[in-house]
Amino acid sequence: MADKILMNKNALAALKTELKEYNIALPVFEMKEQQLKEVVQSIEHSINRLEKAIEQTNKEIKTWVAVMAEDTVDLSDLIKVDHVNTEKREIAGVGIEAFVDVIFENIEVDLLATPLWVDTAINVVKDQKTNHIILEIEKKNIELLREELTEARRMKNALKEVFIPEAIESIRKIEIYLGDVERLAIGCAKLVKKKKLDKKAVS
Repeated sequence: MADKILMNKNALAALKTELKEYNIALPVFEMKEQQLKEVVQSIEHSINRLEKAIEQTNKEIKTWVAVMAEDTVDLSDLIKVDHVNTEKREIAGVGIEAFVDVIFENIEVDLLATPLWVDTAINVVKDQKTNHIILEIEKKNIELLREELTEARRMKNALKEVFIPEAIESIRKIEIYLGDVERLAIGCAKLVKKKKLDKKAVS
């Protein structure tokens, strides 16, 4: 809003329209902020759970390290991601990716020629890889959502603390000014009328 305002009825009407629009926009941004805040908190909890699950699995597979070191089995050759399926979702106007599933390459494992622990290890490593993939997706999502949350909060605060108060104050000033002008005009008209009447009386 410009610092200098025009003291006329057109400016007053324009400001009242602006104020009405601000008052419509404010609850929209408040609702958007609340919705994004809830989603961000939910994803933060999800990320926290995933990180704990990954950490816990890392601790559990440490017990296998000594056994695995004795063999020549390379799990990286047995577990390869073919592709990751996601679907696009929109939250409060923000496009994010939602994890659907992960498809691993179909690699045949000769269980008779491999140690007994390999089958179990493959399933655990697949779960671990899946958790890592979901974690990366969620981290990208939360970054986008936090940016939008910051913008929604900035707009809400600007409307609440700047635009609406300024519009109200400008409307108040113009209404006082126009009221003074109107009273002055009425006073002048009465004075002119009185002078005319006095002039007629003298005549």
